Amino acid sequence: MTTFINDGLGGKLLATTNRCLAGTYASRKLLRTIPIAHDLDSVTDFDRAHEVDPESVGSSTTTVNAIWSAAQNLYSTGYYPALMLCVRRRGKIILNRAIGHADGFQAHLSASDLVPVTINTPACVYSTSKAMTAILIHKLAEQGKINLLDPVSHIIPEFAANGKARLTIYQVLSHRGGVPGIPLDEPPQTVSNHMRMLELICAAKPLDELGRNQAYHALTGGTILREIVERVTGKSIRDYWRTHFKKPMKFRYLDYGATPADYALMARDYVSGAHLPDALTRYLKPYLGVDVEKDGHVLNQYDFYAEPIAAGNMIATAEELSRFFQMLLDDGIYGGKQIIDALSVHRATMESSPHRVDAVLKIPLRFSAGMMMGGDGFSLFGRKTPRAFGHLGLVNIVGWADPERDISVGLITTGKPLLAPNMAYFLMLIETIAGGMSRDVTGSQVQWQSAMPRAA
Repeated sequence: MTTFINDGLGGKLLATTNRCLAGTYASRKLLRTIPIAHDLDSVTDFDRAHEVDPESVGSSTTTVNAIWSAAQNLYSTGYYPALMLCVRRRGKIILNRAIGHADGFQAHLSASDLVPVTINTPACVYSTSKAMTAILIHKLAEQGKINLLDPVSHIIPEFAANGKARLTIYQVLSHRGGVPGIPLDEPPQTVSNHMRMLELICAAKPLDELGRNQAYHALTGGTILREIVERVTGKSIRDYWRTHFKKPMKFRYLDYGATPADYALMARDYVSGAHLPDALTRYLKPYLGVDVEKDGHVLNQYDFYAEPIAAGNMIATAEELSRFFQMLLDDGIYGGKQIIDALSVHRATMESSPHRVDAVLKIPLRFSAGMMMGGDGFSLFGRKTPRAFGHLGLVNIVGWADPERDISVGLITTGKPLLAPNMAYFLMLIETIAGGMSRDVTGSQVQWQSAMPRAA
């Protein structure tokens, strides 16, 4: 158990300090922060109808208060117009809250004219979409429609060009597909043009013909996986998702892209933090597909949501994100129905490689066939989280589950601070969640073996 520094007076002082700094002229100009309300409760939506007594699920009010205090501290840095957080413990919601504004902040409207965010406000979860797309692929394998060890070219023959014939579906899922980026001179509209993305990927020469290099496929992997789903099923990836996951799990929003009506309800994103040096934007553009400084406005345009971007344009509420990972934590079961087989969940969340420095992101990462994984030391999901799995999204969005703590979490932020001194507060929130929950190796997901067929 961690010692909470975010609860009580200490947490209030941190939030006040962050709010004051965010409101300074220098911070607003140099770091593109936004003003934060003095009374945080006045811009907070609480899910009083569904939050259960944390004591009833082995947690405590002190822990929940500390988690929310850490979330307020992060929000108060001024880099996020809105923050939405949902935490489940033993399948029950112990925290589901939203703070900030969904729209109006960019126009510098008066406080009374800003659109408040609520727990039901959908937002784009960006690369967290990769977790859902990966599970679709594992569902296909479960149905016997594909084998994860098959070469991609078995389904997409044109992918074999320039030495990619032996690269497998499994390697694409684990970011070893050899094609992490697209040419630098492609316009930002290419990101939402599936056929153009596929053409560029198929024509590319791989980093390694045997798939030995781990290099984060921010966009390209999703394009390949979408094409696999659609060629194998004869349906759009959106239809396949809705049939097997969205409808049976009763998601209101969680889907690829958005309808015009849902787009109108979405929280808008904001590029915050210091302006990126040209060298950094040029480095990132082949992988992100956009120059974040010049093309950041694209993320708020409907064209970005009109068609599925399998690696990056699913929308959701924080509760829906938590619900999805809770289903995986429960061996693929939701509402008494087997959404995906327990063994498929195991295959999707089993380590494919240990922590290694990623060739694109330049930080140590540990992947499964579709998920980012926790670790024994400090990781994306907190300290001592070797069994945790989930995915990060641009920039401080994350959905995950931790079987040892029996928690599932959805955290959505609408600020995009690629270069800002906010990371300590983001990591503090993650660690407060992980550190506040006792580790219990008898939790639900650790019993996946019970689903295996017994020997005669």
